[in-house]
Amino acid sequence: MQSLIFFRYLSRHKDNYILVESFQHSQMAEFNDPFILLRTILFTNMNSYKILKQCNVLLNIIYLLIHCLLIYYMFNNLNLNLLIRYGPGMLFFIVVTAAAVLFLHLEKKILEIVTFCDKICWSLSLIRKSAQTKLKRKCQIVNICVSFVLLLLVSTVTINAPYFGNQRELFICIQVFEEYFGEWSFVPYYFYFVGFPFLFYNFMRLWISFVYAILEAQLQFFLIEEVLYETYQIRYLKGWKYLQDTRYQQDIGKSLRLCIAHHNALKKLLKMVVNVTMTTMPFFLVFGVLLLISSFAFIINFADTMTNILKIRMFMFALSIMCVAVVLCWIGQQVIDVTSKIFFALVGAPWYFWNAANIKILLMFITNCTQNDSIVLAGICLDYNLFVTMVRISVSYALVLFNLRKNSVA
Repeated sequence: MQSLIFFRYLSRHKDNYILVESFQHSQMAEFNDPFILLRTILFTNMNSYKILKQCNVLLNIIYLLIHCLLIYYMFNNLNLNLLIRYGPGMLFFIVVTAAAVLFLHLEKKILEIVTFCDKICWSLSLIRKSAQTKLKRKCQIVNICVSFVLLLLVSTVTINAPYFGNQRELFICIQVFEEYFGEWSFVPYYFYFVGFPFLFYNFMRLWISFVYAILEAQLQFFLIEEVLYETYQIRYLKGWKYLQDTRYQQDIGKSLRLCIAHHNALKKLLKMVVNVTMTTMPFFLVFGVLLLISSFAFIINFADTMTNILKIRMFMFALSIMCVAVVLCWIGQQVIDVTSKIFFALVGAPWYFWNAANIKILLMFITNCTQNDSIVLAGICLDYNLFVTMVRISVSYALVLFNLRKNSVA
């Protein structure tokens, strides 16, 4: 993997220097991606062949037409009971279908982001062994959590398949197909559920691409932070003699310039990710809240009449939505946290041992880090507070729907 920078630190030297060896425009040590699972899912591209891409587009069009039919039926037979019962399943299929269409539209930009990320990545071998071990453990924990969410999503789709029991209590499409297609209703019925995993895969690729890009950026910010801390290592017994040490001052200047170059590249990466995210964020915000409201309303209203298989399906369904929301909000919070940590790493520098030129470079670096990066749309920031707000709103409106249904029945 090509990189503009390769450098390593030796904390102990015969002259008690921190030696910085830099090799510009050189071959970087192999970057072992700690998030290889997410990368594999993202780059398993079914659209590399023209015929497969055309089939994928055709599948999206057919599902969009089916959902137009379902929405038309819902409006013609609209009542509160029908809306609460079939809202979760219908909204989930609409979200997956729309996300698959969005992924086809944004696929080229997403691949450009990943390619740019590959070009700028630093290897973990640049930092000391103890720091490498610490970062690898963090990455393992993140991989386990994301893998759990992926497994939960796949299990939710599987448990809702036709061979696990009757689906009439959850999906309105069955009675719609029977009304409009009569004895041939089994054809769209099986097509609807057999073709869904292909759309669902593109849905997963859409939000996994966002998670993957932010996790890689987070890892690189951690590397900058660790490189800065290693650069700051000094021997206080030498004290103010560092000011007259030309070799030390040159090494500090080189390290700061290298970190600034990489920091600017990461800021560009985050800007590319945020620009793509702004396209999908309104859609996921609106339909995410509607999914949570409909799921909570379904559980509250029909908890005492649900069959065992339906209870399992709804539990896994609601849990999957919550987990995806948690992961996305956590990733948004990471953008804020990792950019702020760079600022605190810089203000802790032993600048009083540096010459005027290095202090100017440090001040320039600090100036570029005074404002944290974040993902904000119309004043709505993707962070922990957004998740809490979404849950509070969803529960409130679910209780409103419960009371409305209760009064209508009475």
